[in-house]
Amino acid sequence: MYRTRDPLARPVTALALPLCIAACGGVSPAIGHGVADTAYVGVAVGLTNPERYAHLFEGVALAFDSLNRIRPTGAPPLALRRAPSTADSPVKIATAFRDDRRIVAVIGHTESDATIAAAPVYGDRAHGGKDPVPVVTLAGANAVTRVSPWIYRVNVTIGEQGRVLARYADSLGFKRAGVLYRNEPSGKDFVTAFSEEFAARGGVVLERDPFTEDIWDFDAYARRLVKNGAQIVVVAGNIPQGRATIRALRAAGGQQPVLSTNGPAPTDTGDFHGLHHIVLYSPERPVAAEGALFATLFAARYNGKPDHWAALGYDAAMLIGRAVHDSGPRRAGIREWLETIGKSRPPHPGVTGSIAFDGHRDPTDKKLLVAEVAR
Repeated sequence: MYRTRDPLARPVTALALPLCIAACGGVSPAIGHGVADTAYVGVAVGLTNPERYAHLFEGVALAFDSLNRIRPTGAPPLALRRAPSTADSPVKIATAFRDDRRIVAVIGHTESDATIAAAPVYGDRAHGGKDPVPVVTLAGANAVTRVSPWIYRVNVTIGEQGRVLARYADSLGFKRAGVLYRNEPSGKDFVTAFSEEFAARGGVVLERDPFTEDIWDFDAYARRLVKNGAQIVVVAGNIPQGRATIRALRAAGGQQPVLSTNGPAPTDTGDFHGLHHIVLYSPERPVAAEGALFATLFAARYNGKPDHWAALGYDAAMLIGRAVHDSGPRRAGIREWLETIGKSRPPHPGVTGSIAFDGHRDPTDKKLLVAEVAR
């Protein structure tokens, strides 16, 4: 159980990158010879703890089921395709998707460093950009959309999340903070943005401590933060790191609130009481009417509550699917269609909020909530 609030009731602007380039190759996947053909969309998630993203696949499948029921005459059915089990790196996943002519677009990756590594492959740099693959990403680092003009984003950047948490911390009266961050592009963006916003409001970041997805031991960090008088500790990482931070602080004698970019799922065990975290989508408090309907549809289909991965996956799939319905299953055509959202076409009514892409192909004016865990 948790309470949500809108930090300073201020809309959040996300930054993104245009998915269009001036010269789009004329080559397109072998789709469209008849209504029996299927337009496949690759879905790429993190290779570490892939079970974390199970609901993402469910959200994508739910979107395609809805779209397939209303597809125009002659439009191909839509289906998701997982990465091959032999693809053990982001580049290998991207290569498999790019070379599969039936795949018209990709959703993912969920991690910033993976998306950045795969971007040249999706851009088909090896073949002179002959047949790039449009990507709708769920990763947070600014560089994700800036590294390739074929990548769009549906979620709020991690830097903007850092600024929201800094404003939230200030609203609670805290002026001395410590930041723990994952040592990769999104974590670095977060710590920079949080520190700048916090300082602009008179706050001081006492220390910035990195960790990796595989190696993290916060006991020494916690003892130093308690000793130096940190009033709050902010974590840019996943919920295992949030849980470990709380435990380490309590073991060191500290009672500081912990602010995090991620919160616990209903099935997560452990003492998260007092954790404050970013909410990209809340089925209990959706920021758009479409979000409430999505929660109802998801519960009816899967007998559970959707998380933000499910909601973002649904939004990404609906955008790609609408592009296929309107302009056909050509890769270049899908990218051209995405480029018009919020410009010549109206914003997309997403379940995570209205989506209109800015000049960096990031969604503009999306709201974030901050939740406080009460269990």
